[in-house]
Amino acid sequence: MAVPSKTIQVQAISPGIAMGRVMVLQRHSGSSVPVKKEILGSEIDGEMERFFNAVSLTKNQLLSLKEEMTAKLNSGDTAIIDVLITLTEDPSLTTEVKKRISKNLWNVEYAIYDTVEKYAQVFAEIQDEYLKERILDIKDVASRIIDNLSNSLPEDVKTEYRRIIFAPSLTPFQTAHLDSNTVLGFAVETGSQTCHTAILARSMRLPAISGIPTDLLDTLGADDKVIIDGFAGKLIINPDARQEEAYRLKLKETGDILTRLSKDNGTRSETSDGFVIRLAANIETIDQLDEARQLGSHGVGLFRTEFLFMNPLSIPGEDEQFEIYKQLLIASGDEPVTIRTMDIGGDKLCSGVSRNVEKNPFLGLRGIRLSLYERKDLFITQIRALMRAGVFGNLRILIPMVSSLIEVREVKEIISEQHIALHNENVHHLGSPALGVMIETPAAALMADKIGAEVDFFSIGTNDLVQYTMAIDRENDRVAYLYKPSHPAILQLIKLTVEAARKNRIFVAVCGQTAADPFMAPLLLGLGIQELSMSPTSIPMVRHAIRALAYSEAEAAANKALTCTTAAEALEIIEDLMRERAPELFLIN
Repeated sequence: MAVPSKTIQVQAISPGIAMGRVMVLQRHSGSSVPVKKEILGSEIDGEMERFFNAVSLTKNQLLSLKEEMTAKLNSGDTAIIDVLITLTEDPSLTTEVKKRISKNLWNVEYAIYDTVEKYAQVFAEIQDEYLKERILDIKDVASRIIDNLSNSLPEDVKTEYRRIIFAPSLTPFQTAHLDSNTVLGFAVETGSQTCHTAILARSMRLPAISGIPTDLLDTLGADDKVIIDGFAGKLIINPDARQEEAYRLKLKETGDILTRLSKDNGTRSETSDGFVIRLAANIETIDQLDEARQLGSHGVGLFRTEFLFMNPLSIPGEDEQFEIYKQLLIASGDEPVTIRTMDIGGDKLCSGVSRNVEKNPFLGLRGIRLSLYERKDLFITQIRALMRAGVFGNLRILIPMVSSLIEVREVKEIISEQHIALHNENVHHLGSPALGVMIETPAAALMADKIGAEVDFFSIGTNDLVQYTMAIDRENDRVAYLYKPSHPAILQLIKLTVEAARKNRIFVAVCGQTAADPFMAPLLLGLGIQELSMSPTSIPMVRHAIRALAYSEAEAAANKALTCTTAAEALEIIEDLMRERAPELFLIN
């Protein structure tokens, strides 16, 4: 019997619309916990050999996959496969597995599983989606190594008819092998816009959603028809005739809009009256740089460095960090690259960095507080690596979670001290790198005029600014109704920051999620923001919104929004303007 018709709100991870019948993939039996067996001392060498053979086979499979996908994907996305290849070469992973085999006398399958579970514990409390999903990459590779040990690899997803795939999850392996001639799109239980599966789906132009109910796989069948909306994050099961017709029309209209947007990738984000606002990219690895450029990014507005410190067994030293920053700066040419120092603490726990577990980590040692008052050793190492790399490009150093002028001055003193130290060591470096502060606490916004006199730029982190101003946990659904970036209090703090930047003749950017919203971006433009930094895939729509407006219109709307008493009123002002100037954006949001 077919599932009753219903609409479910889910998460959009790859834009597009797919309409068709279902193909359900059940959970892979190989994903269960391997049997734990004790081995004899005489069997250690044999288990080690099995391990290295399986790792070698997995690496060769990845290399073959990369070669196969080169014709399908751009270099930025084939680099995803490079990340997985690197995991097969991770010395800390290998060391831990060997230790469990030789000392614990465990079979190799369980030794791999236990090692990865220890990694997973470090990531268990992380709420940052990108960092959380890096452990999924490790588990994916580890699972494939284990499957290779027993010759029980999951089969590639294949269908004779055009279908929409429903699955618990899809690995990068499986996604890369999807045949776009027969697979219309996919829906999974887990995954976000930053996971490698989603990145591959976007490159392959496959509509995709995540967050589907876990019981759907047991109820959907081949006769069920669905619509997945990778723009609005909707799943419609067994739609009626009216819904089908509406989505056929939307499919055509969104196709036309996306074609237009792709043609604008080489244009500037310039208003109709000549005001240019820089659109930059938020990235975590150099692999994402190509995609960002193709979509029209001008520079890197936020390079997160937390992922470098997520492995508790292998915290990177100065030379290792230097090489990463150097390659990013070289690849970016003359474009500015804003690198944020480690923002650990709060929702980004790492047992290898933070020495204490706090009852209220969001209000404890996080960001620059942790760097200055608990792990100054790691901070100095990072500063030295950044200063050395700075000679290879247009570097901007960004300090997170500032709430005091004292913190800024301490950072500047460390930079000055390391300049002297590097000079005495005859190490080539950038003596006075551009230094910026993240405005993400009310204290920083209220002190922006004083802080601005000490730094070269501001970058407003709206995610935390909203959270701390409204006194809410943004991950708590019970208070989610208060998380409104258009709230008048937030707009006033942004305006205060912009005025302080103008007073001190420094530039101001926004790097939070608000920058990626094509309806909030015009409001930020009108408030005087000079740079918006976002996930690369958000750039085309934000650019389109800006090019549809005159700066004078955005400024007038922003001034009007500042007088509002509720977030809804302020947002309505911008939405009314956008309905008049770019009504097509409402079709894909």
